[in-house]
Amino acid sequence: MEVYSEIIGDYGLFKKTVIEKKKSKTVRRNDLKAKPDFEEKLSEISNAVKSSWNPKIYRVDLENPGKTLLHWRGEYYVQEESASIPVKVLDPQPGETILDMCAAPGGKTTQIADEIDNKGLVIANDVSSNRLLSLFKNTYRAGAYCVKTTNYDGRSLPENIMFDRILVDAPCTGEGDKAWRDFQPASKKEIETQSRVQQQLLEKAANLIKSSGVIVYSTCTINTKENEEVVGNVIDKTGLKLMDIDAELPPHQEGLSLQNVDGLGKTVRVLPHHLNSGVIYTAKLKYK
Repeated sequence: MEVYSEIIGDYGLFKKTVIEKKKSKTVRRNDLKAKPDFEEKLSEISNAVKSSWNPKIYRVDLENPGKTLLHWRGEYYVQEESASIPVKVLDPQPGETILDMCAAPGGKTTQIADEIDNKGLVIANDVSSNRLLSLFKNTYRAGAYCVKTTNYDGRSLPENIMFDRILVDAPCTGEGDKAWRDFQPASKKEIETQSRVQQQLLEKAANLIKSSGVIVYSTCTINTKENEEVVGNVIDKTGLKLMDIDAELPPHQEGLSLQNVDGLGKTVRVLPHHLNSGVIYTAKLKYK
């Protein structure tokens, strides 16, 4: 992993955080189900601290936040703080038709449904029929009734519906994430395989988005071949353009520059030492 020391601003702190520190446990308030006394009830079971940049995220000291009455009732969803960033960047609006291309187990799907207050249509797709079971359970518990599920390889989605917004939270190697890899690097073959799939997924999204629509691409890896290079290649092939990310964000690094690709500094890298959470890379794209 030392190969990344030159692209991470404070590599020593990054490495120490990944190896030594436990990630903060966080939950996202789900306003489709949360009652007016939500914060009061949460404070009774945890010393909860609200995130400074996302008012729906709470850092909790619960040993297992997935085993509480508030979770069972769907009033919150157990979600890494960094994992909530892509949907904030997507900025879904009520009444829109939205695709979550790689949706299971449903954290971002239910976040989208919450953001639009169930007013619209969310297509939650995943290639894995087994993972769809988790998606069904989570959307039901969250009261995300605007969600319809499909079971395609995202690269093979039919093109009979055009979307206002698409989230491509792509499968990735997870490099730089302790929970995924224990700080071990991915093989060259794995990186090449994942980056090829990621590019194909993002190209498919380019075919499914309305001319005025917005695509958000995200991964949970620090690898440039899965992040900036994928985005750069798709921009070159499709004519999509990078947009400024105007959502409120936590501390982060700008995306890395690549030769012959303009605007990659508009993309965002959130690393473990920024939030004591997982890795997230996020890019926002559209045609106009």
